[in-house]
Amino acid sequence: MAVAGPAANAQPAPFGGWESKVVPLEQFAKFPTLSEPQLSPNGRILAVKVGADNVQALALVSIGDPQAKARIIARDADFGDPKLGDREIYAWRWIDDDNLIINIRSRDNQFGQWFDVTRVAAYNLESGKIRPLGWDNAAASAGNILWMSPPGDPRPRVMIGRQSNRDGTERWFNQEVIEVDVATGRISLVQGTNPLVTSWIADNDGVVRMGSSRDRRTGKVRVLYRADARSNFATISNEAVNLYDDMTLPSMILAGSNKAYSLSNHEGYRALYEYDLDAMKVGAKIFGAPGYDLRSASLTPDRTALQGYHWTDTRQRTHYVEPRMREIQELLDQSFGKGNVLITSTDLKREKILFTVAELGQVPAYHLFDTVTGNIGRVAWVNDALQNARLNPVSTIRYKASDGKEIEAILTLPRHKKGEKNLPAVVMPHGGPWARDDADWDPTNWAQAMAENGYVVIQPNYRGSTGYGAEFGRAADGNWGERMQDDLNDAVAWMASRGIADAKRVCMMGWSYGGYAASRAAQRDGDKYRCAISGAGVHDLPAMVRYDRSYLGPYMARTALGAAGADLGAISPAHHAADFSTPILIVHGAKDQRVPVAQSRSLVSRLKSAGKVEGRDFRYVEQPLNTHHLLREKDRLEYLTETLEWLKKHNPA
Repeated sequence: MAVAGPAANAQPAPFGGWESKVVPLEQFAKFPTLSEPQLSPNGRILAVKVGADNVQALALVSIGDPQAKARIIARDADFGDPKLGDREIYAWRWIDDDNLIINIRSRDNQFGQWFDVTRVAAYNLESGKIRPLGWDNAAASAGNILWMSPPGDPRPRVMIGRQSNRDGTERWFNQEVIEVDVATGRISLVQGTNPLVTSWIADNDGVVRMGSSRDRRTGKVRVLYRADARSNFATISNEAVNLYDDMTLPSMILAGSNKAYSLSNHEGYRALYEYDLDAMKVGAKIFGAPGYDLRSASLTPDRTALQGYHWTDTRQRTHYVEPRMREIQELLDQSFGKGNVLITSTDLKREKILFTVAELGQVPAYHLFDTVTGNIGRVAWVNDALQNARLNPVSTIRYKASDGKEIEAILTLPRHKKGEKNLPAVVMPHGGPWARDDADWDPTNWAQAMAENGYVVIQPNYRGSTGYGAEFGRAADGNWGERMQDDLNDAVAWMASRGIADAKRVCMMGWSYGGYAASRAAQRDGDKYRCAISGAGVHDLPAMVRYDRSYLGPYMARTALGAAGADLGAISPAHHAADFSTPILIVHGAKDQRVPVAQSRSLVSRLKSAGKVEGRDFRYVEQPLNTHHLLREKDRLEYLTETLEWLKKHNPA
């Protein structure tokens, strides 16, 4: 972890050991060497997830010590309850130089229903111990951090919005707000439950300013607001809001002032606007990314001004408005190429800058820029064996769907078949469907793994994908398994028209919603695909709506998954088992509580009843310890191995 070497030599030539060799699947199945590193405010310690004994663990590493070894804080499973769902450490951030705040989530069974459960804990460097924050009397959601005391505060505290069992189950969905002393764990109540509020928002001075709720039956959104801590809350809005539309309300209120900003897509694409708190009205647009939604905006460390804007077009982008960070970004762009650098973390003074470097199709590496000395040194490869190898080339393309709509997609070409035409291909739809793919290095490595073995891979951001505006998102409603499926089929036609892929040598592979799409392809469009691979897929939509109804509420169940089509049975592959006409590999984790394993077990049973033969028409692999999130390397490798064997059998490269 040493920081050394001049900036001119910071990016070595790509590691050439893999140029003529095929990278084994084991390398693609590995967890990254490190993930989401966060510098401590003094820049001396890195908090990061590392691969450890088949799982990932949160660890600390000292910066500047080449002999430093990672100190494991906790593994994902350490917070688990064997009677409930697995827990996962999904976020972490420093509150000061001595304390790290940790966010944990899981799917747990409460009152006979599976809920998303969140918790917050703190790790203290001196004691080496983890302290739960606000777990007593906590119900399902108890991990919404509304505010943290600034670094240097002698009494570090966090403000948490949480569901509580304090008042029994009558107000179980109505959050209260507590302040927790990080050093002692002592709790004080800041805001009690309100029957009109399910979640709260605080400003950057730690004052609870807004509360909101969506009626579980009608979908109407009520918003309460107050100007300061001495005022009473008053309703400022109570109206039905479409699932895909942002309300024009303040998204961030700066510290030390009454200045506010709003992230809103009321003009079609999410952008950042000024917000007048006195008139409660959205103002002038400050920044927008043409054709794409703004993902977020960040504040300076003192939380008194805007620092930058963040969005994804073909890659993740940041535009800094704060002069120091803008200068640093420009300097790094000059050294490594514009678009290849992403700043991921800084110390409080912005003297140590942690960033990733990668060209398209290149394995990323983490570097540290010391602005005092001017030195740039490599912190770690994301994959120690691959280092910064350039693997299969990646690009972003656009194609016209059969109804004329333009669809963006990520195309990965097999490097070992350079110059060859009409290659076998894999269509790989992302999960969600409320998500998207981009051209940056994908930590799942699935597209690279398939391309490495000779397949063209295309990842369409089909209708319903996020990041392309409200209208594009709304196109998911009523289009599951129909128009959204056609978007995937149209990607094959585009590749074939350019001689990239052979339209008669294509398979579909996906996980979660992607697993549903693969299952639907095998049942609906078998004449277009040689095989399908469905991981953790939804096969029976009515059953899935019933599974989620109590958790989501009638409105959300009806307008989210329930709005997939006018007749959910008609677009459910499991309801039409006799129509499966292409071989399908079905993979599911037995501990999956997001999409229950009953979805795949039921499909297998129906396929058998329809006369389909296991081993020929389908193969079922149930992973006994896997969840929906592939939290073990063994499960990741098994999925890739089974997938490649299925492809070799039915669509050899």
